[in-house]
Amino acid sequence: MSWFYALFGQIIFFLKPLIHLLYPDLCIHCKRELTAKSPYLCYTCLMDLELIKWQRKQTYNQVFQAIQSTSVVQICALYRFRDSAPIQTLLHELKYRHNSRLGAYFGTVLGLQFQEENATVFAQALIPVPIHPRKRFDRGYNQSELIANGVSRIICVPVKTNLIKKAFNTKTQTKLSKKGRAQNIRGSFRISDDIVNYQAVAIVDDVITTGATINAICEALLEKNANLQITIFSLALAQSV
Repeated sequence: MSWFYALFGQIIFFLKPLIHLLYPDLCIHCKRELTAKSPYLCYTCLMDLELIKWQRKQTYNQVFQAIQSTSVVQICALYRFRDSAPIQTLLHELKYRHNSRLGAYFGTVLGLQFQEENATVFAQALIPVPIHPRKRFDRGYNQSELIANGVSRIICVPVKTNLIKKAFNTKTQTKLSKKGRAQNIRGSFRISDDIVNYQAVAIVDDVITTGATINAICEALLEKNANLQITIFSLALAQSV
């Protein structure tokens, strides 16, 4: 049957230009036609993504202050979040429009950014920010886990989804104040006893807005393992962090 798969592959190869002509890939933000070298976002929209690395030190200091945990030893993030910008569309597609491929792709970009910063990998495990099982069933996946998988491919640290569970299906954080977010999320995470076997882990999130979720996870982790060192990976950081 190997000849059949080889023939099928050749047919697809020659039909690809026709398929692209009839059903072109479009930028998820502006809906312009994409080139083969620019998946998901066109060149113009890619250029509109505000890279954290140009203000890395200042931005990371803001995050350290927002998280308020001395156990967080390093941070790596890609983009600044802005309303109505391509980064908002990217996150909306990933979170609500079932575009799961975005997660692993931009996770690898995040991992490459970590390498570019010449950061030392302290983590023994990548822990995606968990979502409640009901929300995962509705969405079909956990977007933070997809991002973590992409990061894992680059820095070769395994993804562990069994160390933190979301115990309560809390209401969305989107329209809550900073104080309301903290109250909404507090106490909603359950930590596995296995966390005592780790000296360092990394939490992976899609976007950090006020730091409330990360703070709650750090508190829960440190209750089980007070000496744990924590790294933060996030695709985007909001201006308010």
